[in-house]
Amino acid sequence: MNRRSRSRPSNDPRGRARSRSLRLRLTALAALAITVTVGLATAVLVATLVSSVRSNETTTLNAYAESVARSATDGRWPTPLPPAPGDPGIWAQVVDSSGRVVAATENVAGQPVMYTLAAGSTSPKPAPTLVGHGDEQVVAQRYVVGSTPVVVYAGGPTRLLSILTSDIRGHLLYAVPLVLLGAIGISWLLIGRTLRPVERMRAEAAEITGSGLHRRIPEPDGDDEIGRLARTLNIMLGRLENSAARQRRFVSDASHELRTPVTAIRTSMEVGLAHPDQAPWPELATRVVAESARLQRLVDDLLLHARADDDTLVSRHEPVDLRSLAVAAVDAVDAVPSRIPIAVEAEDGVRVTGDPDQLTRLLRNLLDNAERHAAAHIRVRVTTDGPDTAVVEVADDGPGIPLADRDRVFDRFVRLQTARERGPGTTAGTGLGLSIARDIVTAHGGTIEVTDADPERSHERGAKFTVRLPAGDR
Repeated sequence: MNRRSRSRPSNDPRGRARSRSLRLRLTALAALAITVTVGLATAVLVATLVSSVRSNETTTLNAYAESVARSATDGRWPTPLPPAPGDPGIWAQVVDSSGRVVAATENVAGQPVMYTLAAGSTSPKPAPTLVGHGDEQVVAQRYVVGSTPVVVYAGGPTRLLSILTSDIRGHLLYAVPLVLLGAIGISWLLIGRTLRPVERMRAEAAEITGSGLHRRIPEPDGDDEIGRLARTLNIMLGRLENSAARQRRFVSDASHELRTPVTAIRTSMEVGLAHPDQAPWPELATRVVAESARLQRLVDDLLLHARADDDTLVSRHEPVDLRSLAVAAVDAVDAVPSRIPIAVEAEDGVRVTGDPDQLTRLLRNLLDNAERHAAAHIRVRVTTDGPDTAVVEVADDGPGIPLADRDRVFDRFVRLQTARERGPGTTAGTGLGLSIARDIVTAHGGTIEVTDADPERSHERGAKFTVRLPAGDR
């Protein structure tokens, strides 16, 4: 039984369940937010209405108590007290300082004191003898009628408040659930519509394989988060496509380049083994050594490119004197018998921060390229371009590089047609030297370009490679 995991197709039910689960979770969060919002709004509304009704009732009772106080004439109270206009349920009692009821409205006539007011207080308390008045609202006001201090109590049942409260509760009992259900349904539909482009993106992304990186996920209209996500994913797919194309091309070219020296070594050894007594062993050994050295250089260059792709090419950051580095590199070349003389023009104090080993490799690769194509001489120049830029130039008087090939010459395994027009004594390159040079320059934050020879030396046809690096001890 094959237990290896397999990628599920886009119509996998569990995939749809996960999509619905996200939709369900978002809807649940929306429902919770709506419920909390509606609950808070309802509580605020009810509290506001109840406070408003109580305030209106208190204002009405205070106004009635004041009218009762004004109804006394020469210290005498009318019997019964005048009723409250428009509301027969409101009552009033006038109580003197001894706690005796001196006047009352008809609806509470003959009843004992119903409420008391403590000294310094404005909130009346029910008297122990109060029976059968239920929930009511009462106000108390102190007056001096004639020379007698009295307290006028005015109160009435909270029927309006009870009706309002029960009415609100009755409506909320039906309205709030309906509002919540409607809001949840609308949220479900809107969230589903919002997630629809994401599902299309997911389905398309599930179909993209390593051989189909040219495909792109659909981008919804608008500049919202989903649209930006789709564009970002497509940009990433573009980078992956370019990277995969470069990798395939690199593997193909590397296989071809590695096959050549391996084939030469194998052929030489097969010839020698086929005729061990007659084979020119010194010549075969020389050829094997040369091809082995070429194979080693090619492997080293490939490993260097791998480090460049992983952004680990530069392992040291220290001050480097470019003049000393250039002189040392030229001396190393001059130590080997060469047909091309090299002239060095270098200013003092041209310093950069970087990896001295890689910068040395950069100079050697440029010198090696110049030596392959120069006719009579090579010139190395180290100078500055302003206070922030160090410049290294390597020029030769060879056939030069056509304008159309000046960008392509830095690609990996590229050897131009002019590279075959070498003089005697030169060896074939791997096509990696200039691409390595560009990787080293880029890793140090610089640029490299190729132009014709200097205009003031118009008799030269050669190429000039110019490297610009950030100057100073960074």
